[in-house]
Amino acid sequence: MAYAPFFVRGVLKRSGEERENYIKLHVGRWGRRSFSLPGSDVHVLGLENRPQRGPYIIVANHRSMLDITLIQGYVNAHAGFIAKKELGRFFTVGQFLKILGGELIDRENPRDAVMAIDNMIKKMKEEEQVIAIFPEGTRSTDGQVHEFKVGSMKIITKAKIPILPIAISGTEKSMPKGSMYIKKADIYFSIMPVVKAETFDGWDSKTLADFLRNMIADELKKLEGGELIERSKG
Repeated sequence: MAYAPFFVRGVLKRSGEERENYIKLHVGRWGRRSFSLPGSDVHVLGLENRPQRGPYIIVANHRSMLDITLIQGYVNAHAGFIAKKELGRFFTVGQFLKILGGELIDRENPRDAVMAIDNMIKKMKEEEQVIAIFPEGTRSTDGQVHEFKVGSMKIITKAKIPILPIAISGTEKSMPKGSMYIKKADIYFSIMPVVKAETFDGWDSKTLADFLRNMIADELKKLEGGELIERSKG
C-alpha cells in the first residue's frame, strides 16, 4: 500500500469522468501487477459474462487476500468492499477503500453495519457502484467453500440488484493466509452468468445464501477438476 497516498492524492485532484478513468487505470493495473510481477499465470473463464456497467454485486468464495486484487485487476477495478473498521488505522487504507466505494464497519456494532449497508446501496442505486462480498466471512484454508453467512446476504436482499457469482482457485497458493509474500502460482477463476434480481425476489437470506454457496461450490469443483478448462479449450 506504499503507493496508496499518491493514488489518493491523484484521485482528489480529479472529478467526473477523468476521476473514474484514473481510478480504473491505476487500480486495475495494480491488481494485474500483483500477479504478473511474481510470474503468476491468471486464467479467466467466462469473461463474456461480466456486465459492461453497474450496479451489480460480485459474490465470490474466499481463498486469499489476493482475491480482492484479482477482482480489481480482472473484473472491475472500481469494485467496493466491506472491510473491518480496524483496517482504517493503516496508512490511508481507509481512504483507499472509501474512494473505491467501500465501507469500514464495526463488526461488534450492528447499527454501524446497517448504516454501512444503506450507504453502499445508495451508491449502487445513484452511482452504478459495483460491490464485491465474500460471504464465507474469512479465508478458507482447506480448499472447501464454507457456509455463506446469512448476514452477508442483507445487502443483496435490500438492494435487489443483479449478482455476479465468481469461483476463485489458486490465490491461496500465491499468498496463503498468514503470509505477507506473494509467490508465483497458477490462478484460475470463473465468472458465472449474472443472477437477475427477479430470480431471488421473495427469498429469505438463508435460501439465497445456500443457493449462491452451492452454485459457486459446484463451479469450483468443475474448475479444479479440469472440466471447465477443457471445455474452454474446445
